[in-house]
Amino acid sequence: MTEIDLKKSAFSEKHLIAHGKKPFTNDPWFGRQLLPGQDFIGEADFLSLDDAAAEIKASNKRVLLNIGDSSTAGWDTRVTAVNKQRLKKEEPLILAFFQYPNYSDVLRQQAGEQLIVLNAGIPGHTTLQGVRRNRKLLEGLKERGITPDYVSFYFGNNDCQWENNVEDKYLVRSNLPLFLDKQRIKHRKPDFERIHLRTNLRDFEANVRTMLRDARHFGAIPMVILPETPIYWEPGFRFVADNFLIKDDSPGANMVNAALAKATKLWENAKDTDWSVQKAADLSKASELDFVIPRIKTAYRKVLESAARNANVPLVRTRIPREDNDIEYFVDYCHPIGDANVQIATKLQEMIKACDEGHYADAGERGSLLMRLLDSNLFGFIGRVLSRGKSSSTDSDASDDIYTLY
Repeated sequence: MTEIDLKKSAFSEKHLIAHGKKPFTNDPWFGRQLLPGQDFIGEADFLSLDDAAAEIKASNKRVLLNIGDSSTAGWDTRVTAVNKQRLKKEEPLILAFFQYPNYSDVLRQQAGEQLIVLNAGIPGHTTLQGVRRNRKLLEGLKERGITPDYVSFYFGNNDCQWENNVEDKYLVRSNLPLFLDKQRIKHRKPDFERIHLRTNLRDFEANVRTMLRDARHFGAIPMVILPETPIYWEPGFRFVADNFLIKDDSPGANMVNAALAKATKLWENAKDTDWSVQKAADLSKASELDFVIPRIKTAYRKVLESAARNANVPLVRTRIPREDNDIEYFVDYCHPIGDANVQIATKLQEMIKACDEGHYADAGERGSLLMRLLDSNLFGFIGRVLSRGKSSSTDSDASDDIYTLY
């Protein structure tokens, strides 16, 4: 295990790791970042953009850039319990990175002779940060004469988490001038009537489409990884040894707690029963009703599937057996380990081969002015303005706050 240099840790967040600090900095535009010079995550250490570019140029291999959240980074929440004991003993804290092979590590082992794999995952990121980090890294590589052949995206779990009804877009800078941006945040009114997740569904779809478009703009073939999460994990448990409690005085908290109570009851009644269609439905429903911990919801999965299909890009799926407890495929509530990461790495290789064979050739629609306009944030904003006050039979699947019943 790797020790943390506490002097380099800019801040800590209890909901990510309750005991100990982390090697992150905070940027007003990108949000959480790794420390300077730590642009990528290797098998045992961090890697800078310059070092990665030098390795790529020296190897003459093709490049796969994996962008995502902690599931991409490889984040071991079991370290939380370990650090709790180490704090009592006044021992050095343990870093949650590098504790198990993530899917980038597995892919390096499988295809290292033909492929350089860059792990650009950062714990806690949503698609909002994903859009910005994708552009930053592709621009940085381009400045160094590097064009990745492929870019994969792994997002959705953090987008579906509740954080006091505040969406991520109100926690980081926007494209507006600073004065207007401050007004945007200042005049945001707390909503006590509905549940708002870190990324609303409309923005999630726009972010995914933007990432795919930007990857192609820089000459890379984009790929979407569809997250899988355990359905046997107890609702509301954010850490291996800690229950994450929500106080009812936060906006939306009463609804989040009510939904969590329903989720917990479903989970308790179903978890020890014999496998059946009903058990699968109840455990899945319990996961859908749990907004405390980051696990992707069905509506967001459908967006990923639709975006990949419409853009004609590979969709990486894994198959997790559910008949028995599926926790052996995950460190915790969402982070894949073992065979789950082997499946992701294997599927990525299969999709790369399919791309090489021309199965996912860019039909050119992404390069057209019309499609760029339709994908733009401006048209998304105009559409939201025009749709205000209108009801739709699909509002529950497409509205900014899709969970309004709890």
